Amino acid sequence: MKQIYEQILSIISNVELLVEREQSLSTPEINILSELQLATFEINNYFYHSSKLAFQKNYDLNQLLNPIEYFDEIKQLITLWKNTVSSRNSAPNNVDEEFWDIYEYFKYVEPSVIYNNTIQSFMSLPETLKKEFLTLPVRYTFLNNKIDYLAGDFSLIEEHISLMCSDIENYRWLYEHLEDYRSKKTLNGIIKYWYNFDINQMHSLCETLFADYYDLDILKCDSSEIFVDLGAYIGDSATNFINTYGDYKKIYAYEITPRTFETLKDNMNFFKNVVPYQKGVGKSNDVMYLADSGNGAGNSISREGSIAVSVVSLDEDITEPITLIKMDIEGAEKDALLGCTNHIKNEKPRLLVSAYHLPDDIFKIPRLIHDLRDDYKFYLRFNGHGCLWPCDYVLLAV
Repeated sequence: MKQIYEQILSIISNVELLVEREQSLSTPEINILSELQLATFEINNYFYHSSKLAFQKNYDLNQLLNPIEYFDEIKQLITLWKNTVSSRNSAPNNVDEEFWDIYEYFKYVEPSVIYNNTIQSFMSLPETLKKEFLTLPVRYTFLNNKIDYLAGDFSLIEEHISLMCSDIENYRWLYEHLEDYRSKKTLNGIIKYWYNFDINQMHSLCETLFADYYDLDILKCDSSEIFVDLGAYIGDSATNFINTYGDYKKIYAYEITPRTFETLKDNMNFFKNVVPYQKGVGKSNDVMYLADSGNGAGNSISREGSIAVSVVSLDEDITEPITLIKMDIEGAEKDALLGCTNHIKNEKPRLLVSAYHLPDDIFKIPRLIHDLRDDYKFYLRFNGHGCLWPCDYVLLAV
């Protein structure tokens, strides 16, 4: 790539010389202006996947009323191109180069252009695969929007493109705070799928060596662990914890759905010192309601519903020190983190947090943890086996 960047720098230098020459003329030459415009299109397309960037205006070169403004814009582009070459040329590997490609795409290109490009990428998929996307609302109840190309509804695409354009600096912050390149590559892959729909590339990110949450290279546990499982479901993640690490001191298992809770209790009867609670967890003690969807793994609580659920904060519900917290609670993770602020500040429990239920969770959850305590190290792992939309990615804060 370095040779290509050298070639592009040579082209940029030629553009710079042409601008200086044309500025010195009383009347710029139309053929040179056209040559300059073509060069800007080509360099922009190479770096940013768009011939025109958000700050650029539309000019009719045959009736250029303000050539100074036009040349100033090209100078601005030249500065940007040089910075881009510098960033990518100094990237030590292709994962970092991929980051700069994603970051600058969303930072400099008009959102509407990205949105249209993304729809084109989607519409170029095989028809059988496009039809699969019609099932997203059924497969993933946490999604608030959809991709229904038959009805012209691309609201899920619009939601994620808008998020990336508005939160682009949070993407950079997270990338820079991830501890390993497996995490960085996972983050890039999730984001790229939002606009290129390369399902094979997304599936290649999936972890296969360890049970979900319990990466032995990241998470070390021993017999002193006090593990809090939020969204315990039928006890699968608690069982995997025990099978992975063996002994522990105590496990608290929280589950909101009544019939699922009964199964959880039955399954946990085989293990010592497991305390099941039929409670939700949030930022403060409250009563909320469950509208049971019939899918015990995807139920959430709100202000409306048929089943009253006690909601507690971990700071008030568990008074002893906590060493490990796992959260998979359908979008309530940020409130739950706020509700265990004292535990986080005083004890620094390791945190295993699902970061996919709300689109901005992937950015906001690590920033929230960092704001509560700034000495956590962050990792990202993808466990979405066979998924159609990126899900089951976990932020590990240790």
